[in-house]
Amino acid sequence: MAIAKSSARTRVAPSLKTTVAVSFAALMAACATAPSPGPGPSTGPGPVTTPPPDSIVQSRDGVTPPFMRGRQIVRVGLLLPFSIRPQDAAALYNAAELALFDHGNQNTLLIPRDAGSDEASANAAARALLNDGADIIIGPVLREGVAGAANAARSQNVPVIGFSSDRTVGGNGAYLLSFQLEDEITRIVAYAAAQNIRSIALLAPSNEYGRRVESALRAEAQARGVTIVQAQLYNRTDADASAAATALAGAIQGSPVQGILIAESGTPLRAIGAALVRGGVDQRRIRFMGTSVWAADAQREPTLAGGWYVAPDPTARTDFESRYQAAFGVAPTRLSSLGYDAVALAALLSRDRGAQGFGRAAIENSEGFAGSDGLFRFGSNGAIQRGLAIIEVRPTEVTVLDAAPRRFPASGT
Repeated sequence: MAIAKSSARTRVAPSLKTTVAVSFAALMAACATAPSPGPGPSTGPGPVTTPPPDSIVQSRDGVTPPFMRGRQIVRVGLLLPFSIRPQDAAALYNAAELALFDHGNQNTLLIPRDAGSDEASANAAARALLNDGADIIIGPVLREGVAGAANAARSQNVPVIGFSSDRTVGGNGAYLLSFQLEDEITRIVAYAAAQNIRSIALLAPSNEYGRRVESALRAEAQARGVTIVQAQLYNRTDADASAAATALAGAIQGSPVQGILIAESGTPLRAIGAALVRGGVDQRRIRFMGTSVWAADAQREPTLAGGWYVAPDPTARTDFESRYQAAFGVAPTRLSSLGYDAVALAALLSRDRGAQGFGRAAIENSEGFAGSDGLFRFGSNGAIQRGLAIIEVRPTEVTVLDAAPRRFPASGT
């Protein structure tokens, strides 16, 4: 799905005549496994041109391939986890190239670097990108990396669009293009309350994710007049998850619990569903609910049928996955759409004004943008707000119960 302002979702993006993505050994010297550029989409221009390392020159404005001399280049820095998460990095890079084919122009230059594993390495990589002339920095994935990159970029008023979901590292020119857990909890609790579910129990792992879920759940429940009857946190193993579910099933017998929020995925999620049913939880009376991490696993567990979970717009996601599969011959990772949307957004904002288009007012446009996971916008605190859907798990399919919004309200965030 094309990135566009939400008020013009049907606008056709201009075709790309020449796409340039630079990936060269000098920029990737610190990378253990630097990816080779993937193929371009099956339709559109020819393959991406990658100049040899010795043909790159450092001009007064920054890195400039010889064939781009004389142009008003928009340099897009990519800080990706090539050395610690090479599969995710390669998928994000492929998605970035795909976004350039779809939305970029002949003056857009991608400059990738390894983000490293901590705040210091990301800070150093961001400074190198700034020396390369980066007008905007996309990435890193880790919260420490976003913090390090943002600290470096603020000195030159260069925006950072990172992929961390931790809101504490956003703001002051750093934006978090991610899946924000707090927004998901707000959406599912609001929907549950609208369906007259007024008492909820929680099952979540005893880690940062689980604690954030519990904190967000309690805050939203208080705002909505919903009671949190019980919260069970556990070590994240199948056995411990199953034991916690069994204990919860016994504890809520005869209680007025109307819903159980299961903040889990993978085999622990399936173990919990089975244990709750074995423990006597009546799914006709108690609704199972989850966050977006249910998406890949809920249909594999029959006991979760009838459960609700929150997720980005599934129609938009399906369109992106089809395009990525056609372009690269493999399915995208869950994070790859973030790389696509970040580069597509950079291309959109710089289309008319070049690097001058990366001002905060433009990035924080209250109308938002339509991306490959649906509608999104950034607040002044750097956090993302998404238009989210409510999905019901059914034996052979998933069904949208409450669609993601097509546009945001005119005021507020």
